[in-house]
Amino acid sequence: MNTNQVNKLKLFFLLSGVIVPITLATWYFGEAMKSGIVATTNKGDLVIPVVDLTALRLVDASGKPAYQSFEELTAGVSPDDYDPRPWQLLYIGGSECDAACAERLYFLRQIHTRLGADSGRVQGVYVQAAAGSPQLQPALAALLSGEHTGMNTVFADPATLRAALAPSARAGEDPLTQHYIYLADPVGNVMLYFTPQNTPEEILSDLTKLLKQSGLG
Repeated sequence: MNTNQVNKLKLFFLLSGVIVPITLATWYFGEAMKSGIVATTNKGDLVIPVVDLTALRLVDASGKPAYQSFEELTAGVSPDDYDPRPWQLLYIGGSECDAACAERLYFLRQIHTRLGADSGRVQGVYVQAAAGSPQLQPALAALLSGEHTGMNTVFADPATLRAALAPSARAGEDPLTQHYIYLADPVGNVMLYFTPQNTPEEILSDLTKLLKQSGLG
């Protein structure tokens, strides 16, 4: 077994104690809910099955992939050098930000502040789902740079994003136009989403529980 294989094996055992509980919990609650035998304590809706973050095909302003898979992130990395990416709170927006959008962004900023010492474990992301080149309109760029300086911006093809997210959305709702917020864990599992009916307190409650149970991010 070569050095890279040993490091991958060590990394697997180092992280499995955290990754496996998250993955199994998501699977278990999904199956239990479908069977009608359990009520979950989470306020958001589970993404069933979980979606890999790379399946959303998000890109940065240069058109390059915004996220790598977990396998790519850990390839050739020793456990001592592994630096997990933060949890990702992804707000699905458009090329313009109306009053409802501005309110959701304000909520995200307040949630991040209220996380206190754990705020560095969570990254807010504005996902612009709009056709065309990956760039922000001046008004939206000014809003994000002026009031949400810590928020990342990524871009998505609407059809691709809708195909990946719509199967888990509430019946009759479009996650691209109804101000959904998605949560992805540090491994890249898009596992939970929040609708406009979820209050900031509910989002904070779910996020706090997950951060407490997970050592990643």
